[in-house]
Amino acid sequence: MTDASKRAPEEARPAGLKSLVNTPWKKAMLIVQVSSYVLIVGSPLIGGAIGGILGLKASKIGGLILGIFIAGEVLFYGSLAFLGKEIVILIRDVIRSKFKRGN
Repeated sequence: MTDASKRAPEEARPAGLKSLVNTPWKKAMLIVQVSSYVLIVGSPLIGGAIGGILGLKASKIGGLILGIFIAGEVLFYGSLAFLGKEIVILIRDVIRSKFKRGN
């Protein structure tokens, strides 16, 4: 084997999270990215809890849930613009591996 063929698998591997998030701004955007996942997935629970505390009607709770979901989407795409595609692929692969181990 030549030196080039030995190095090819190493170069094909995605970079680690520490190398991709190497500035304070990118670290803050990673926190926003993770928060957006929580808002998107947890919007029914979060909206229902807030609506229950405030004593809102069901239609207003539905609107609140929709607003939380939309806020999560805006945060997701906003942070994606700063972090780049590599971070999202890395996070997606980590999440998929966690679910595949459980099955």
